[in-house]
Amino acid sequence: MRARAFPCAVFLALAAMIPIVAARASFVEEVLIERLRDDAVALVFTFTTTERELERHSAVMAKPLRAVLAKSRAETLELWFGRGRWNARRWGAPPVVAKPIGAEALGTWRADEDAERGWRDATTALGGTFCASLSALGTSTAVTSPVLGFNAWDGEASSARRASDAATVKHASLPQEAVCVENLAPWLKQLPCRDRAGLAKALKTAHEVFSARHLTFGVRLSKDGDGYTRSEQTLMMVLPDASESYAEIIGTIQRVASDVCVAADGSYVHARDGDDIATFNLSSSAAFDADALGVNHRTPTLYVERFLTGTGNEFGGIVIDIERPALESSANSSPPIRARLFQPLPWFVKLYMHTLSIELDGVAVSREVLDEMHFVPAEDRVRSSLLELQMVLPANASMLRLRLDFDKGFLRAQEFPPDANRGFDLPPARFDAFRVIHADTRVPRTQQASAFLDKLRASSVAPETLYMNSLLLLLPTPDFSMTFNVAAMTGSVLSILFLSLMRAMTARESWKDYRR
Repeated sequence: MRARAFPCAVFLALAAMIPIVAARASFVEEVLIERLRDDAVALVFTFTTTERELERHSAVMAKPLRAVLAKSRAETLELWFGRGRWNARRWGAPPVVAKPIGAEALGTWRADEDAERGWRDATTALGGTFCASLSALGTSTAVTSPVLGFNAWDGEASSARRASDAATVKHASLPQEAVCVENLAPWLKQLPCRDRAGLAKALKTAHEVFSARHLTFGVRLSKDGDGYTRSEQTLMMVLPDASESYAEIIGTIQRVASDVCVAADGSYVHARDGDDIATFNLSSSAAFDADALGVNHRTPTLYVERFLTGTGNEFGGIVIDIERPALESSANSSPPIRARLFQPLPWFVKLYMHTLSIELDGVAVSREVLDEMHFVPAEDRVRSSLLELQMVLPANASMLRLRLDFDKGFLRAQEFPPDANRGFDLPPARFDAFRVIHADTRVPRTQQASAFLDKLRASSVAPETLYMNSLLLLLPTPDFSMTFNVAAMTGSVLSILFLSLMRAMTARESWKDYRR
């Protein structure tokens, strides 16, 4: 009897632990469908995984993601990939932040942690996991430490900087990174069901994903104060509504009801029509019609553009235009807009802050429109420069223009890329725009509660993040053909000397009169 009672007791104990384990780990997959202008449709896939930090074994979270967060000892880690530019003038404001072309890495550490070592561990592990060129960022000059950027901000002029003794932030971007299927495939492998079931099955075919006009995907790892680790994987794409790729992806999403990921606690489809969001639970086989959605166009807070000026290989300049949308510029009650600029530049772009000029609607003004300025000058081959500005676009102005001059540095021959005459990609600038008056703020209306919908509601009253396009800078390029010419000439001379010497040493007197 005792031998039979022991297995029963073990079975009952395991059965009692099942609800506890289920409460510790959760996985939710969601997709937002939004129709845009220009016959385009935006699809935002988000996969949220939450698990206890002290668990020895991972139930749903990918072990590589959990390991990199633990090894780097970071509070938050982010890695994003971008392909194609978001056309804000045609499509309006994006549902989530549209990342620039290339790769971007971001990490946050507590003041008592070794941020330098943690950053090296994080970039090495993330680069190996997602097949990205991040290992060089451990000691690269492209790494910066933002003070104003990537910081919580309520839009007020008196917002304090990030205290150096509170947290350490590391940021780096690789605008030259070629985003391809080698980055997407490991991204899908971090999901519990990979791309074999659930909403991720719609992203299985790389041809359909990379045929998008714009593509943003990445992962955000974070820890909360309750001892939980969270992984948020997000992918946003813009597809033509008449393309085969869009039809195939929508068809796959509609068929997910019969092939839901077994590890998912919820599978939802959110269809956005104006300010209303209709939610469909795929586990209940709820049907939705994506073609019946109306066209949405949420005007961005600002339009931002950036371009280079100057001719020759010695001097240059950079111009940043901040433009209010035309609908607001014609209104007398347009609110002031406060914005933050985050602009890192490589060390060979030597900025001169005394050349900073500001124009409002073409009229030069003083620097009084700047609430705050933070500038870190570059050091040759040691660190890059960082420019952070907080400024105000007044209610009676429609455009603010910033001008800066710089010198082009000289690089060694071995510091040029293989295609030296193509130029160098400058990292994109980031803008956080905030309306001082929130009278026209539109919050998405829905009765459903989820992590993704909560993020949409929070983003409607938070600063809008905008990324500028990357720039191509031409530097003084040496004549690499001279190296080839010298090597060829040296090799020819040495060959002639060697052959002449060998011929003289091996010649014999008895062979001189030999005739064949």
